[in-house]
Amino acid sequence: MSDPPVFVATHIGKRFGHHRVLREIDFSIEPGEYVLLLGNNGAGKTTLLRILTSLMRPSEGEMRFRGSPYRAVGTELRGAIGVIAHDSQLYGDLTARENLHLFGSLYGVADVTAKIAPALERVRLDHVPGIPVRNFSSGMLKRLAIARLLLYRPAALLLDEPYSGLDQVSLELLDGYLEEFKRDGGTMVLTTHQFTQGVRHADRILILHQGRLVYNRPETGITAARCAELLHRYASGRPSADKPSRATDRE
Repeated sequence: MSDPPVFVATHIGKRFGHHRVLREIDFSIEPGEYVLLLGNNGAGKTTLLRILTSLMRPSEGEMRFRGSPYRAVGTELRGAIGVIAHDSQLYGDLTARENLHLFGSLYGVADVTAKIAPALERVRLDHVPGIPVRNFSSGMLKRLAIARLLLYRPAALLLDEPYSGLDQVSLELLDGYLEEFKRDGGTMVLTTHQFTQGVRHADRILILHQGRLVYNRPETGITAARCAELLHRYASGRPSADKPSRATDRE
């Protein structure tokens, strides 16, 4: 038997008070897929990623992870997902070494102390292990976030604008890590407005528009021009008959 999808969203909706952010979202993501989540500002991308991480509960519908409802796999889910987002989720008063040790301890990483130095060396932060991370640049924070993921092997990565604020060294390190993660069979969901980075290896494109999923298809050889074309076609106005609210592979 084949492995179940890593993520399944069924009729997902999210409200904040009377304001609907997501409406009737349905999709599945298979093991090893690299999914590009596109949409203009305010489309609901970050909200959907937060629901995928279980940091936010949907107002309607159900999320499943590897075939089981989120409510039944809370601990397993948090240990199996890695996140790189705007917020580095690092403690500014702690050093790089202390942040990694705290994270590794919380996630039950075996022999975490011995793994910290190699992780810092790989992301080229081995020269600043004892400096509080509040002094780090945005690129250095993203590199430390990658080092954090190197301490264990998440089954899936959720990436919210990971390329923003990166210098060339950090860009190369992030690209190298993502290519290796995909090559090893990892599952990824990436949202970005910088179509020149990170899109060419994606297998599928999802597009959100005004809280609805309006595009969901496999893609190969994705380019910046293709991303811009699809956004213009599917997310430049109000959803209509040719821009269905419940997109599927068979569109």
